[in-house]
Amino acid sequence: MKTLILKEYGTTLRTRRGLLVVENKDRRQELSPGDIDQVLILSGGVSVTSRAVRLLVSHGVDIVFLDQRGYPVGRIYPPFINKTVQTRRAQYEAYNSQKRWDIVYSFLYAKIKNQAGLLRYFAKSREEPRLREGALEIEMQLDKLPSALGDPQRVINFEAQVARIYWGYVVELVPSDVHFDGRDPEALDPFNVSLNYLYAVLYSDCWKGLVLAGLDPYAGFLHADRSGKESLVYDYSEMFKQVAVDRLLIKMFFSGWRPDIDNGLLSRSSRSALLQGYKDSIEARARTSEGEAATLEQFLKTYAVRLASFVRGDVPSYRGFIAQW
Repeated sequence: MKTLILKEYGTTLRTRRGLLVVENKDRRQELSPGDIDQVLILSGGVSVTSRAVRLLVSHGVDIVFLDQRGYPVGRIYPPFINKTVQTRRAQYEAYNSQKRWDIVYSFLYAKIKNQAGLLRYFAKSREEPRLREGALEIEMQLDKLPSALGDPQRVINFEAQVARIYWGYVVELVPSDVHFDGRDPEALDPFNVSLNYLYAVLYSDCWKGLVLAGLDPYAGFLHADRSGKESLVYDYSEMFKQVAVDRLLIKMFFSGWRPDIDNGLLSRSSRSALLQGYKDSIEARARTSEGEAATLEQFLKTYAVRLASFVRGDVPSYRGFIAQW
């Protein structure tokens, strides 16, 4: 996917003779809308004309406005989504049926297998046998998952227990000067702040995939429904975080990269570096444990479509995304 990132204050996006024109004080660039899949706007100082919006939407381009923490504050995308009514009716009905717990199981099973996979990946690349023990410890927790199904609080407690094990090992992979003591969304250390930012970007991509598949991103199966909270996005994204974000950040920090942070917020240049790394990550070729090959970006959409098919009853089962590490 080709993403156009607009981040400099004073940048304008307009049209000329069917082309997009990106212009600021330093440069001017003309682009074909057919060559772009997504526009990310990182600054409140970027101007986009209505003609540019119309041209982008007519070509199926997704336009996303991100705040300083990476969360989408607004989005414009084509209004043509297939089977939306049928899919959402089935989604709401699935919440009160066995399908709900089948989906929760698939999401969490895939998440835990990917957490273990990440530890094995770094155990091999860094020759750290202890990480293999961590992967085995995490996978052993899967035996407890079936008995927790049916009780949301028990499932959430189970998920938290596995997360403590996982992040305890990730701490060992992050350089000590970063002062990362474990996953805490409220913490201000560079690693947690970077995780927050890229998780928010991943949520945006998951949101798009779910909506284009006809699903309601606010109607989750595990996380509680609350006005304005994209519960299904959070549920769905759990099985992609390790491949799309965690591995990337561990590599970036290990290589010596450090973000600039002021009052808990990433600088514009740091956000840009993280976004570029993330885009490279999801556009890279990936493979599932079953041997299916595609980019991670394509898998984000594919598994949303499969989820929609499952809730509608078009297919008998749903298997979450498990990467081949």
